[in-house]
Amino acid sequence: MSIYDLEPLSLDKVSTYPLASRPSKVTVEDFATPVTEKASLRHYLASLPNILAVQDLRELASRMRRARTRGKPIIWGIGGHVIKTGLGPIMIDLMNRGLVSAIAANGSVLVHDAEIAMVGSTSEDVDATLGEGVFGGAEET
Repeated sequence: MSIYDLEPLSLDKVSTYPLASRPSKVTVEDFATPVTEKASLRHYLASLPNILAVQDLRELASRMRRARTRGKPIIWGIGGHVIKTGLGPIMIDLMNRGLVSAIAANGSVLVHDAEIAMVGSTSEDVDATLGEGVFGGAEET
């Protein structure tokens, strides 16, 4: 017995259709496939499901390869999260491989990069410092 005085919903006016008649965005052909422990990055990326952001990632990789082949610049626009989450070494590797020609960055990239270079750590706790009025108050940066 419920403490609420509710009537069951009537499903009399709900219409349905056979599932097989509905167009769907994802099929089993799109699913990821497992790779071996020694698989290359190329094989790993090829194993990812062919849906949503993976399609965008593949398109981006294709455009970057085409730009590099044609001798065109590849300019990345990044924010601070790229650096503060530890992806700096990956960015350097991509530059060395010719997959990044230039980086357009906002000020937080410079702050995080400088803090890592100076003290080996970055990314203060916003919740803990904002209320006290000391967020972003490090003397060095």
